[in-house]
Amino acid sequence: MNPRTVEELLQHTARHLSAPELVSEDPQLEARELLAHALGTVPAKLRPHDRVDPHAHGEFLRLLARRLAAEPTGYIVGAVEIDGLRFKVDRRGFIPRLDLPVLIHAGLDGVPRDAQGFALDLACGIGAAGICVAQARPGLQVDLADVSVEAMELARENAELLIPGRFRCFAGDLFEPLPRGRKYAIVTANPPWVPDGTTLPEEVLNEPHQSFFGGPDGLDVVRRLVRELPEWLAPSGLYAQECDPSQVERVMGLLWAAGLRDACAHVDNEGVKRVVSAKKT
Repeated sequence: MNPRTVEELLQHTARHLSAPELVSEDPQLEARELLAHALGTVPAKLRPHDRVDPHAHGEFLRLLARRLAAEPTGYIVGAVEIDGLRFKVDRRGFIPRLDLPVLIHAGLDGVPRDAQGFALDLACGIGAAGICVAQARPGLQVDLADVSVEAMELARENAELLIPGRFRCFAGDLFEPLPRGRKYAIVTANPPWVPDGTTLPEEVLNEPHQSFFGGPDGLDVVRRLVRELPEWLAPSGLYAQECDPSQVERVMGLLWAAGLRDACAHVDNEGVKRVVSAKKT
């Protein structure tokens, strides 16, 4: 039997990964990640008409079996690509989803490219949002903060590779470990917002649980964060966070009550509101 071509394998695999129980955001992208990993390369270097030799094909099938057993692709290949940057991922941290660029771009909106000062990524996980902000605004130093010591180790590894010399890492609860008196031009956050008791897909349960659950209505951590937020934002500083679409109006209300202005919602590629932002007066 002749080996399959890259293109044939990708098409065949994407159909398998479209199964609803896998909750894949982009089956074609996942197929490319898995096949590239089996071939010892990155997705951008795949060539559609190349044939896959039997050894690589066998390795690819082993990787695919892990994915079909609900293991996240990011953990299988050890990486995820966000806004053109490849980040290391493993079980120390939550895997960013494809809507993270909505958060990043909301945080950057209206901030000049030559902005100077500090940015903060709260509940940063692997550090993707803060590192992407730093890449887009070279004059900003970024603080990465997360309650998980393990996640902060992973964020540090990513920052050392992608923004060396332009970051500091802090492990602790929200603003507690940060330098007192520091003011941030941009604060991005992906705090836990899933209501306690929510049934999650099996593959999501493979990731750190503390990244998800946020109390009875999912907003316990968000309320604490927003109460402290104004004292940490610089004048005209911008805040952006992810939340569930059902929580958008409530989060906007919390930001207005805290004295921030221009609260608005941002939509993902499917037109769903998933990010809220606001500015300090």
